[in-house]
Amino acid sequence: MKNTKSFLVLFLFVFSFQFNSAQIRIGGGVSIGVQIGLPLPDVVVVSRRPVPSKRPVIVHRCNHTCHHTFGFIDNQNTPIGNYHYQVTNASLVASHQSEQERLIYNLDTGDILELIIATSNPNDFNYHFYNPNCNCEQVSNTILEVLFNGSPIAIQTGSLSLQPKPGGRLHSVLNLHSFDEGDFNGSIDF
Repeated sequence: MKNTKSFLVLFLFVFSFQFNSAQIRIGGGVSIGVQIGLPLPDVVVVSRRPVPSKRPVIVHRCNHTCHHTFGFIDNQNTPIGNYHYQVTNASLVASHQSEQERLIYNLDTGDILELIIATSNPNDFNYHFYNPNCNCEQVSNTILEVLFNGSPIAIQTGSLSLQPKPGGRLHSVLNLHSFDEGDFNGSIDF
């Protein structure tokens, strides 16, 4: 009985391969002949094309309204509440006085935050605000004045770091504490 079943299975197996056949070629030159009971054309897979590499992820600094941003400045502890400014443009320009420079941040609200700085040590990238009434010797880089929309802000303490980046770009970290306008903290790349 066992031999009969085996013989019957073998007979049906051989009989089914008489109608249609296909050939599958598996890499390395090995071919396997497969006969199928369906009308299929001969298919030979010779090689696979190389898959193109994935594109690198492009970080697009853009908010939901598509204003390009260079960073953010948080204005905290103000009499009217906190505000999260988005910096839409930033520039460092020479002032009309040769020893001074102006660091200008254009904000998403149309406001302009401007710092007037003096560089006495070009190897130091940090600037500090010193009380004008202090008789301190100011030999380091200094924040001379802070303007918001052209109006001076009375500053208690403050610091600015201007770190150079490749390609002539700058990374600035701002930390200002004013008497009446709250604190300005932020990180900006331009």
